Amino acid sequence: MLMKLFNKGQIVIPAPIRKELGLNVGDMLDVKLDANRACIELKKAESETVQLAGSLSAYAKSKSFPSRKQMHEAFAKGMTRET
Repeated sequence: MLMKLFNKGQIVIPAPIRKELGLNVGDMLDVKLDANRACIELKKAESETVQLAGSLSAYAKSKSFPSRKQMHEAFAKGMTRET
């Protein structure tokens, strides 16, 4: 199937492929380059809520709720999947 590359580097994923992969408007895609085969791989990424799940778990046993700064730091770690 041929697809056109637009001036901003954008391509359109045809509707039958989006349907087959369960892709919807606003979904995040993980893009991987395979330079040896000169191709890219697209994979539907987890939603941000799944990525952030457990980001504040360190505070669950604590009697004090985290400060705004601590929450931002915990969420940042959750979004980058740091441990």
